[in-house]
Amino acid sequence: MTTSELNNYILHYLKKDKTQTAIMLTGEWGSGKTYYIENDLVPFLKKNKATSVVVSLYGLDDIPMISKSIYMELRMSTLGGKHSETITAGKVIAKNVLKNITGLAGINLGLDDKDLTELYESVNLKDKLLILEDVERSNISVTGLLGYVNGLVERDGVKVLLVANENEILRKTECKIEFDFSRITDRNQSEKAKKKIPEEVKLYLRIKEKTISDTIQFNGDFEQAVEQIIKGFDNYKLNMIFQRDKELNKTVSNSVRNICRKNLRTFIFAIQKTVDIIDKMDSNDYEDDFFECLMFGNINLSSNIKADEFPKWEGNDYLSTKLGSNDMPLMRFSYDYIRWQTFDNSSVHKVYEAYKEFRFFERHAEYKDPDLKILSNYYEETEEHVLLALKNVEQKLNEPDLIGIHAYCKLAYYMIYVGSVVGFDYKKSCELMIKNAKGIGKKTNTDADIFFSHTYSIEEEKIKCEYEDFLKRLTESISFENKQQMFSYAPKDIEDLYNDVCRNTYDYITGHRFLSKYNIDNIVEMLLKSTSEQLQDFRGILFAVYRHAGKGEFDEKDIEALEQLLKNVDEKYNGKNSWDKIQLMQIKWLKLNLKQFINQMS
Repeated sequence: MTTSELNNYILHYLKKDKTQTAIMLTGEWGSGKTYYIENDLVPFLKKNKATSVVVSLYGLDDIPMISKSIYMELRMSTLGGKHSETITAGKVIAKNVLKNITGLAGINLGLDDKDLTELYESVNLKDKLLILEDVERSNISVTGLLGYVNGLVERDGVKVLLVANENEILRKTECKIEFDFSRITDRNQSEKAKKKIPEEVKLYLRIKEKTISDTIQFNGDFEQAVEQIIKGFDNYKLNMIFQRDKELNKTVSNSVRNICRKNLRTFIFAIQKTVDIIDKMDSNDYEDDFFECLMFGNINLSSNIKADEFPKWEGNDYLSTKLGSNDMPLMRFSYDYIRWQTFDNSSVHKVYEAYKEFRFFERHAEYKDPDLKILSNYYEETEEHVLLALKNVEQKLNEPDLIGIHAYCKLAYYMIYVGSVVGFDYKKSCELMIKNAKGIGKKTNTDADIFFSHTYSIEEEKIKCEYEDFLKRLTESISFENKQQMFSYAPKDIEDLYNDVCRNTYDYITGHRFLSKYNIDNIVEMLLKSTSEQLQDFRGILFAVYRHAGKGEFDEKDIEALEQLLKNVDEKYNGKNSWDKIQLMQIKWLKLNLKQFINQMS
């Protein structure tokens, strides 16, 4: 049912339905039911001269509280207006909510709730649609709630729309029933399958049958919702991007369906963070596709955030395809903002440079190259065409820039697997790819994992091993040694590192990581050969970085690195070593420091 069809169905129910029953709109949490009601249904009803009253049952404990909430909603809609209702006795409800507006519109909060019961229940709901949201989140029993609603629709003639995640209704009972109610309305379900419905569910359905006539499964119009949400944020840059690219709304809507699992709350959270970040950036310095990547990366990250766990950073210092996607990686400054609410404008440009390099590898993507296009459809081509394409690609690999390295992962699959099928000698092509990768690796700081994290399935074990070995060589070829990775692990260089870290601490902890960027085994071997003074300087390095570090300020990998260093140092301290007593004292202090940092950060 489309949004338009759903709106018209509900309007027809309000204006013409004579069954004296309620209707229910059900859908998963976050699917956009509330968004639909606020942004589509209520405005639609108003436009058609119909009135609605929306009340959330979230956390309500008893039936009188529903009556109070309905009364309050009606009363609050008229407070301060020309035709505002005034109770001459000066007695009204909502001690909790209205306690700060005593005196407004003649309100006096002094009357006992018991004396107001008749007043609460005398509310006139004629010709109004009463929308009761969050049915499954109330603390009222299902029987009690449906009995109350039955009284409204049958005796008082009220039109009621219940909004719920019906699958959750019985999960909060003592029985904690797990049941997918869509099975009941599925016309393809066999009678045998329907007979397997639990008795508790059947009891609920019998109670429901008397009160609720129609249950509509909510399937939001995500394209319309995305358009409304983007417009609602009114961000100049996002508005411009969506206006320029007419297909973008459809692409984002697919992300809401598949990545966000139809959860609009997740999408809204991602767009909020995207807008926050754009507002902090100089948006004139970057192209549209950079902002698109920022948005899609945030959508992917938001979908992976759980209530009790934030995903660890997996990527290089700039981009992560594992937390983003193979085409739209998550940007490190965005991860930091969403996780730690910190933002460093200078890091945006560094990420942008890495992003340009990332896109550089795609500039001759296979859909633009005729030979790669043939190879991508090899299973529909002739042997002659495939062999010719493989030979042409081998020639192109002699010019490093003709085929982007981003395509090498898939290209290796074509060369090795498809080449073995048609009898093509692919070894020269593989060596050319390794040679080209080494050249690129010296020029950029791009993480090879970004490009080669996805592999392809090959059944033949020998060919599969060749393919995997080649990808390993390719990854090693493109890896870039940054300043920290180039540290010599020679004791004589500890002092220089200490001085540099003290001067440029912030640069060293980019990405909320420091120790995890070093090889722990090499550090321990270095400490075994260090003098007392060098051990003191090494402790100084850790103090400069971690002295004031609190919980959540550093990536989990850094905590793991500190724990690993503590374990390895402790083994050397208690085992065979050549430290003298002063050096042992320094090592003892180092262990205490490590424990302190770990406790602070855990």
